[in-house]
Amino acid sequence: MQTEIRKAGPESMEKAAGLLLSGELVAIPTETVYGLAATGLDPLAVQKIFAAKGRPATDPLILHLPSPDLKVAVESGVLAQPIPHCAFHLAKAFWPGPLTLVLPRGSKVPDEVTSGLSSVAVRYPAHPVAQKLLQRVGVPLAAPSANRFGRISPTDAEAVREELDGKIPLILDGGKCETGVESTVLSLLDDEPLILRPGKITAAEIGGVLGKAPKTQSLALQKDNAMPSPGLLESHYAPLTPLYLTDQPITQFPAGLEYIHYQSPQKNLEPNRRALCPNDDPYSAAQNLYRLLREADAGGAKAILIEPIPDSPIAPALRDRLHRASSGTARWDGHRWQFTAKK
Repeated sequence: MQTEIRKAGPESMEKAAGLLLSGELVAIPTETVYGLAATGLDPLAVQKIFAAKGRPATDPLILHLPSPDLKVAVESGVLAQPIPHCAFHLAKAFWPGPLTLVLPRGSKVPDEVTSGLSSVAVRYPAHPVAQKLLQRVGVPLAAPSANRFGRISPTDAEAVREELDGKIPLILDGGKCETGVESTVLSLLDDEPLILRPGKITAAEIGGVLGKAPKTQSLALQKDNAMPSPGLLESHYAPLTPLYLTDQPITQFPAGLEYIHYQSPQKNLEPNRRALCPNDDPYSAAQNLYRLLREADAGGAKAILIEPIPDSPIAPALRDRLHRASSGTARWDGHRWQFTAKK
């Protein structure tokens, strides 16, 4: 199969919609990362996502809704009653945007989307291309990150090509992703809301709507268990080159390694040194994270080292992704880097 990249415009959007409605896959831009989309109520189309990514059936998908109105989702069989009242307040506050809500599953949602669970994860994306495409197809799109399972999520169209060239017919190019990390996932299935995956929307912001900040739970679950949310495996978002987290700023640079600083310690860095946050905006670190991991991964080094992430609203999301992407930790012993594998 030949994979085509087309800029998002009227003709390419129409082609993307036609492919989706015929049961094919299309990579699409969202504000978080690029998604590998299929019509979410067609089990055969959804199965193609798992085949293209090499994704285990125990890892559920997020449905991207064609409307931010949860009542519409209930009426169309995507969600089931009872929907907690707070879900409507959260949708009004944060949609369109990078917040995913885990709610009771409706009768029209196939098992392939939810890994057989009685719940389903839904959101309404902020990217205008994704919104227009959803309106055109008129049904929810299942759209996990457009990469091979467990690898680095793509934040531009070329990164999708690196991951899925020859596996899908079309990549819809909507530019670079604004947020750069996956959505916050919030479960509303129990009395106490629970963040299953941190993202740009913070616990404090959610608490401003709920009146109380939710707790965060990021547990690694085994592949043979159905997971309540995507992105909960202990190993995820990972480069092929082993990635190690340091507990201090990096000041020693032996050859044969790639280094990622949080902020640039000098104006001009050697080719094997990169800055995650070259300015004072911590959200730029999220925008740059996956791109820099890809660049470092292509360097042919024995390992990639990355400095600690300082506190900021986006820091929990960055730390979560890096913990899951890492092979362990690294510490300078005065003579060399010592590596400790993750348990």
